Amino acid sequence: MIVVDRFKIKELMAKKKIDSFTRLAKMLGISKNQLSNILSNRYRPIKSNIAEIAKFLGVNPLEIIKKE
Repeated sequence: MIVVDRFKIKELMAKKKIDSFTRLAKMLGISKNQLSNILSNRYRPIKSNIAEIAKFLGVNPLEIIKKE
């Protein structure tokens, strides 16, 4: 199963001076709950969500996912 690497997301957020997941969600134009679901290990995010977050953070989508 592919999941989003929360720690990598936090690291990239710090580089862009984004201080919270709430702020990141707002910048992405989604709710905090949606972002929470995308980053949850129980939820399988759709490729477009991963691609959108990666593009916003300026990285390749493969850099923010991990296999479990």
